[in-house]
Amino acid sequence: MPVQIVVGLALGAILFYPALRICRRAGLRWPLALVVFVPLVGPLILLALLAFMIWPSDPYGKR
Repeated sequence: MPVQIVVGLALGAILFYPALRICRRAGLRWPLALVVFVPLVGPLILLALLAFMIWPSDPYGKR
């Protein structure tokens, strides 16, 4: 197995747990955290989604 694949999966596994916790606390479904496994842009996609979507657990509703 190429080293890049192993490093990518390890990095994705390290980032998955914090992303899972953030998604749960935001009131979102846990499969959204799987986006971190998309090579190179996965964590950026997750950050953009979290930044611009309306969170179900937001106490103030729509802003």
